Amino acid sequence: MSANLIGELANATKALTAHRFGVTTAGTNLANVNNPDFARQSVVLGEDGITQTLFGSRGLGVEVQGFTHMRDVVLDREVLRETSLNSSLQSQQAALAKAEGSIGQEINRAGDSPFIDGAAADGGGSGGIAETLNNFFNAAHSLSANPASDAERESLLQKAGILVEKLNVTADRFSDLREDLTLEIETDLGEANQIIEEIARLNSEIARAEATAAGQALTLRDQRQALLEDLSERIEFRTETIEGTNQIRVYVPAVGASDPQYDLVERGRFKKISFDDTGVTPSFNITDDGTKVEIRGGSIHGALAARDGSIATFARDLDTLASELVDSVNGIYNSGVAPNNTNFFTDTGDAAEKTAAGISLDSTLTASSLRTSNASTNGGDNVTILAIAELDSVEQAGLTDRTFSAFYRSVVTDLGEKAANVESRLDDEKIVFQLLKEQQDAVSGVSIDEEMTDMLKFQRAYEATGKLIRVIDEMLDVVVNRLI
Repeated sequence: MSANLIGELANATKALTAHRFGVTTAGTNLANVNNPDFARQSVVLGEDGITQTLFGSRGLGVEVQGFTHMRDVVLDREVLRETSLNSSLQSQQAALAKAEGSIGQEINRAGDSPFIDGAAADGGGSGGIAETLNNFFNAAHSLSANPASDAERESLLQKAGILVEKLNVTADRFSDLREDLTLEIETDLGEANQIIEEIARLNSEIARAEATAAGQALTLRDQRQALLEDLSERIEFRTETIEGTNQIRVYVPAVGASDPQYDLVERGRFKKISFDDTGVTPSFNITDDGTKVEIRGGSIHGALAARDGSIATFARDLDTLASELVDSVNGIYNSGVAPNNTNFFTDTGDAAEKTAAGISLDSTLTASSLRTSNASTNGGDNVTILAIAELDSVEQAGLTDRTFSAFYRSVVTDLGEKAANVESRLDDEKIVFQLLKEQQDAVSGVSIDEEMTDMLKFQRAYEATGKLIRVIDEMLDVVVNRLI
């Protein structure tokens, strides 16, 4: 009789332990209710086994068989993928917003398509390149109408100087923006390499912690998942659980390698990525062996796509505009014989002088030396300056058969449209990403009401088990002390 009671007491003790872990697990969940990297945990209870008695099979009591994560592996992978896409679009949007600001030209998005204020033929606007270009040609028209006016000469030189300055400043801003984006890429890549190393370390720690009990290193697994989400903000990758282990591999596409997948993390081993920006086409290489890998998503991809895409295209088009302006104006102004064979814009044969960053007025050009004609006598003749003024309506072959103003409008409009397209894609992506995060939170997030219910449930079970132990203690007291 007493032996059976002692057995029941042992079972009740196991129950106390099990219910205590239930309470502490609910408490742990509640403590992490505002921790975005925490996945809700639950205690797994089960029978300790059965034994045969004279009265049939009896259980050996409840015990804690382990703990489990409330995670959806497929959903977690989808979140990683969408995080990379979302981060890439955010990076592109930020870069293009800076590019629009660097133009110094307001982009009007009120209509059906992006358009720049100040690029219209009437010349009204915000003071960007479009307006200064119009002002330059308008000043040339004014001088052609009054070629002997010193005031009109001064005005033309002033407008030309402002145009040159606008081109120089805008080119410098875009050069600085390119350097900033390059630094951003290198910084994010350095952070990605640190995260890759940390994931490999956690892989090893999880393997050691779960050597005897698989799947129980829940805190370490949460930390690893948080790092994976941090890494997905910088690059896109895929993960896979290594068969027969509790570790993962993290891999990206390889370029021109025998294996199309390259492991950045495999068990406790890791590889770092370097950025080579010295060639015509930038590349990402594995530091150890030089294998080229492809970065398809994340902030690194977004910054590089914006830098070498829309921003680089605008800078090249701005150089094309400057080059065509130098050739067209100088082609008219420098068409006489000495001394009427000087240039309006500097052109000594250096290609850099025909870029937006290098364009400048000829050093010999002054109000007194400015010619309105290439005739031997620079009197009231306005043939040269009128031809320059009329360039504003001439379609230039080097500008894809468009006028200077039309070409610049199209360049800025293209940039605005690309920025608008990225913003539209980002708006759609944010909706998808938010839905996925809500689904993930519904699975893994902590519900205060649910945890309070569990805590009360285990607390009541603990109290009931305590009462059972007191009853068994009283029965043992009767058996041991009162029946003797």
